[in-house]
Amino acid sequence: MNKLVTTHESLRISALRSYSILDSLPDQDYDELTKLASQICNTPISLISLVDQTRQWFKASHGLDITQTPREFSFCAHAIENPNQPMVVADARKDERFTDNPLVSGDPYIVFYTGVPLIDRDGYALGSLCVIDHMPRQLTSQQLFALQVLARQVARLFELRRPVSALNSSEQELEARAERLLTHRTRQLSHQNQALSDLNRSVLKKNEDLKRSNTNLQQFAFIASHDLQEPLRKIQAFSELIIKRYQDQFGDASDYLYKIKSAAGRMSQLINNLLVLSKLPENRQENIIVSMDWVLQTVLQNLELAISDAGALITYGPLPELEGNPTQLCQLFQNLIGNSLKFRRAGEQMQISIRYKKLLQADLPPGIHPLKICEEYHVFEVADNGIGFEQQHSEKMFELFARLHSTSEFAGTGIGLSICQKVVTVHGGAISAQGQPGSGAAFCVYLPV
Repeated sequence: MNKLVTTHESLRISALRSYSILDSLPDQDYDELTKLASQICNTPISLISLVDQTRQWFKASHGLDITQTPREFSFCAHAIENPNQPMVVADARKDERFTDNPLVSGDPYIVFYTGVPLIDRDGYALGSLCVIDHMPRQLTSQQLFALQVLARQVARLFELRRPVSALNSSEQELEARAERLLTHRTRQLSHQNQALSDLNRSVLKKNEDLKRSNTNLQQFAFIASHDLQEPLRKIQAFSELIIKRYQDQFGDASDYLYKIKSAAGRMSQLINNLLVLSKLPENRQENIIVSMDWVLQTVLQNLELAISDAGALITYGPLPELEGNPTQLCQLFQNLIGNSLKFRRAGEQMQISIRYKKLLQADLPPGIHPLKICEEYHVFEVADNGIGFEQQHSEKMFELFARLHSTSEFAGTGIGLSICQKVVTVHGGAISAQGQPGSGAAFCVYLPV
């Protein structure tokens, strides 16, 4: 935005021009620094931006084709107003300074911005090293620290390549200063390498500890499954036998046997679900190209009896192929469809629809942040006309053992949706739930293309 040119601003502009860098040719060293900034901060766009009286000009850019924009639309012009700290804008659409900015409402659709001022040796902010994303987010403290280190490196590069005539010093002084900078930087890098080496050793040790812990947990899960399932099977079998042989003699007391058998069945289902959850890996494994049409047909065949008992009508269209684990994807959709069958409304035919589409990353709904960032996502929606739920409980539903209804109302273990969330996470995606009491529920699964 246009501001009155103050004395300080005039001096800042003079300092900027003394570097003879405005409108200079592309330089590989600066280009590599912007690429490194994008990789560290995991953003599609990064810029080295210099601000003069009327514009911001990009000495280097990654992920953006234009070379300059008017100063009145510049985020970096705001960043240099406070040169002592980075400027962070988590969501520009909600920031009154930028809500009407054409760079927010139009291409390149800036939502997230963090800029670190580029300070020269006299304390003037020449511009900023900034990273940009198309969705709201925050940098970690490590990412922000790394961005500040890179910004200082850019400023040092400015100094090293400053024309000798503008330095008011002899060639020997320039060489001495460069040597001091290089020595200082070498010392810094040595300390940082040592710190990274120490951190790497710590991470390796923790990984080994985690592997041992996971192995112990898996062994415990198998042992617990066998040792607990065997007595439960006997309880169910003997309860069934007693009911068949002596039901007439027990009279009303036979209800207790039915409850014992039912409780043992629920416990058996709970153990099976916990075992399934414990077997799911933390990272995607055994990836192949999977036909989602095959996944759905397999799930519908597995649920054939439950669908028939519920009198449910299930509609769906063609589904894509994607990279993933077929067993886990079957678990995902079997739990989602089974969830709809369970929470149906009495006296009304259950209707379940499975819909599919693709979405660009920029078009993802607010609050949806898949684990893996890519340009496009598969979106699967499983919607029903069941009992629904209060939207305020949408996050709680995916917690382990979370239940919105008692077991006397609806059977279940409270693990099914936790399995769904873990499968989606393993595949680098996200899952959300939308509902309204008495009007049904819809679960949306977002998987990377």
